[in-house]
Order: sequence, then structure tokens, then C-alpha cells
Amino acid sequence: MKKIIGILAAALFLTACGQAPTTTTTQETTTATTVAQSTTVTLNITKDGQAIEGSPFTLTFKEGDNLLDVMKAQLKIVEKDGFISSINGVEQVPAENKYWLFDVNGTMSPVGAKEVILKAGDVIDWKLNKLQ
Repeated sequence: MKKIIGILAAALFLTACGQAPTTTTTQETTTATTVAQSTTVTLNITKDGQAIEGSPFTLTFKEGDNLLDVMKAQLKIVEKDGFISSINGVEQVPAENKYWLFDVNGTMSPVGAKEVILKAGDVIDWKLNKLQ
């Protein structure tokens, strides 16, 4: 009887001393999710068909960020009422009918930069050209 009690006690002791479940997987998942939440967008900026200094730019953003706020945070932007008049010192020229327009993934944006919610891998093309 003492042997059986001894074996049961040893089994309980070994079970109690076993490793607790680790949270490494949870921590790794949390870290991976945090990294995935901050991603990049490519910004090409041209004036009269020529890339401006530093273009293309790689800008970081988080899910839900809009184009205007991301650009204002990472580039030198002059804007009024959501309309951009200068990007990194390159200004539009109303007297010459030259204005900033942009495409999102190859398609002219139907909305302003403040309304464009960025997605991973987006390619934004800002163009300062003479309007026809």
C-alpha cells in the first residue's frame, strides 16, 4: 500500500512540476500583428514628367490612415482646405495652369487626398502638369 501511495504522490508531484503552457506564441503573434499594422505605400512625384528629387518615396502608414495625413507627416506639404499646393518645395503654378493631380494604382483619384484611405502596396502618382 505504501508503494502505491508513493507512486501516486510521485505522479502528482511530477505533474505539478510540469511546464506551464507558454505565451510565446501569443507574444509572437502580437508582435507580428503590430508589425503588419504598419506598412508602406510608394509615392511617385513628377513635375512636367520628370521625377522630383527623392522620388519615389516610401511612406509608412497604419491601417485606416488617409493619404493627406501620411504625406503631411512625412513630407513637406503645403495645403489649404485639403488641396495640396506644394510638395517638398515644388509648387503648383496657377498662372501657367499647372496643378497637382494624382492617381491611385494607375487610376485618377475621384476624391481628394484626405478621402483616400491607404492600403498595403498602394502606388500613388502625384503629377504637376499643365491642365488641358
